[in-house]
Amino acid sequence: MNLMIFILAGFLLFFMFQLLGRVKRTFATQKPWQRNAASLLPVAELILWVAYAFWGVHIFFGKYRYFDLVIGVMVILGIVAIAWFVFRDFMAGVLLKAEKALEPGQTIKTPFAEGKIRQLGSRAIVLINDQGELVKIPYSRLSNEIFVLPPDTEDSLPHHVDIVIPDNKNPDELRNRIRENLIAMPWVLLPIPEIALIKGKDGTLKLHVMFYTHIRSHAAIVEEKLKKIARQH
Repeated sequence: MNLMIFILAGFLLFFMFQLLGRVKRTFATQKPWQRNAASLLPVAELILWVAYAFWGVHIFFGKYRYFDLVIGVMVILGIVAIAWFVFRDFMAGVLLKAEKALEPGQTIKTPFAEGKIRQLGSRAIVLINDQGELVKIPYSRLSNEIFVLPPDTEDSLPHHVDIVIPDNKNPDELRNRIRENLIAMPWVLLPIPEIALIKGKDGTLKLHVMFYTHIRSHAAIVEEKLKKIARQH
């Protein structure tokens, strides 16, 4: 009888989360509080399945003398599994950053994506690709993979461009905005771009921007985007 109750409870739990999963997809684009509630569903599912497993052990082994030993083993295995899941990416990240000397601004090619390093997190690396999309890759996925780093910065090409500051623009705000966009662009390499405020012979204010790319066609893309930023209201 206990076995039938255990199996029936497992089926009910399974179908309940299947139904909740469909509800989650339905409300995925609705109000923020609904999306936040849906994001908690995997955590709730994990907790209930763990509780279900311990309940099963209690049903089948509760009357035996080694019940406490079984519970202890399950707790230890659970702690080891959670620790491995949480810390595997962290440890892989420490080793990768130490061995490869990774830093934000580098261009990198991996089997999963390629682009410019936007952020070196504690558990994952964040790239920005040529389409401007952010790609997050756990370090553990990279630890046993081959990835390509760009040539030294001596092989990069310097480029200079003057951006005329419109009359309705604050020079400092525009300079900061251009700097932020340059750092995020996947075509721009290290060292960090330099931006100087200059005054032309006709009295117009300009931003003199120097940045580096591998190929000249990338410089044309960057220049066009900078001019578009300057024109935006």
